[in-house]
This record gives sequence, C-alpha cells and structure tokens, in this order.
Amino acid sequence: MLGRRRGKAGSATDPTLDPEKVRDAVKALLDTEGVFGVTAEAIASRLGSSPARVQAEVDIQSEIVEGYRDLGVEELAEVRRTVLANPSPVQQMRALLSWLATPPEQSDALRLEVWALSRRNPQLREVVRMHEASWHGVVASVVRRGARNGEFPQSDAEEIAAHLISLVDGVNNYELIGYRADTDRLALLKRVVESELGLAWGPALQSALQ
Repeated sequence: MLGRRRGKAGSATDPTLDPEKVRDAVKALLDTEGVFGVTAEAIASRLGSSPARVQAEVDIQSEIVEGYRDLGVEELAEVRRTVLANPSPVQQMRALLSWLATPPEQSDALRLEVWALSRRNPQLREVVRMHEASWHGVVASVVRRGARNGEFPQSDAEEIAAHLISLVDGVNNYELIGYRADTDRLALLKRVVESELGLAWGPALQSALQ
C-alpha cells in the first residue's frame, strides 16, 4: 500500500528475539564450539536472524555466563542420577569414578576457557566456583554415605573430595594439550580411593570399582 513502510528490526512490527531460543543457541554453541564460538554470527545462524539484530538485542557476555551456569546444573543433575541409581556407596563410588575418568573432551576444553576468562569476569568466576563446589559436594556425599554405612573405614569427606577433583582437573588438562595423554585416569582415581579411604585393595573392592 502507498505510504506503508517495512518495520525496522526491533520495532513494534518486528518482535524481539525469543530469550529462551537465544539461551538454547548459546548453550549449544558453548557445548560444541566453546566460549570463543559464541558470536553474534553463530547465534544468528542458529536463530535464522541477522548478526546485527543479535548484537542489538543480546548481551552475549551475560548469555555466556548464564548458559554455562545452565550447562553445569544440567551436568550435575545427570551425575547425581547416575550415582544414586546404585544402591551401595561402593557402587556409587564406582559410578562416580567412571564418570570422572571419562568426561567429554569438549567439556574439558570449555572448562579451561571459562576458567581463563573468569579471571577478569567476576560473574563468570562466581559460576565457576559454584560448579566446582557442586562437584565437591557430590563426591563428599558419597564418601560420607559410605562412612555412615560402615563401607568406608574413614570419612574425611571434604579432603578426599578435594583430592579427587583436583586430580581429575589436572589430568584432564594434560589430556587437552596431549601431555601424558596415555595416563590411565581411572587407575589413578582408584589409587586415591584406596589410599584416602584406607580401603584394602582386595579382589572384592577391585571387582566393585571396575
């Protein structure tokens, strides 16, 4: 019609981008491409939009923070389901060690990127600390459960959790750069469990933790 003009991006005739779809796009990019793959162009491609519109409507740095938070929460929920599906603390420890020993490679890479960036990003650093504390809590809860049930002779749960988590982080970092990549992570974790929990590494325990 004469005199009728097309609305500009973001105007009343052109609805803003769906926040939920933006978050899903950011999470997918974090998971597959890492932090540095979360760009206006990449988000726009997933949403069928334009980079200019994404830049105008989306606070990409904030979305990275919240997207990483969501991924961490989802991961820990899956870990808890996997661990608690086992009836005894020894079986729960086995499931936990198996998970810790074989994390997805992209998860390791994303963690390192986020850790590095969090040095200058207080919001991201808070999320990283929350994620680490949650992992620590999962490990410590298994140790405490075993101590209560009499399956683990000693129960310094906080120290054992810190030892396991720091060992996993270190070995996974090696894997990313190809240093000592042939290290058997599960074997290392089992040795920690043996020494830290004061367990006799007999056939029964070895079989349970395999």
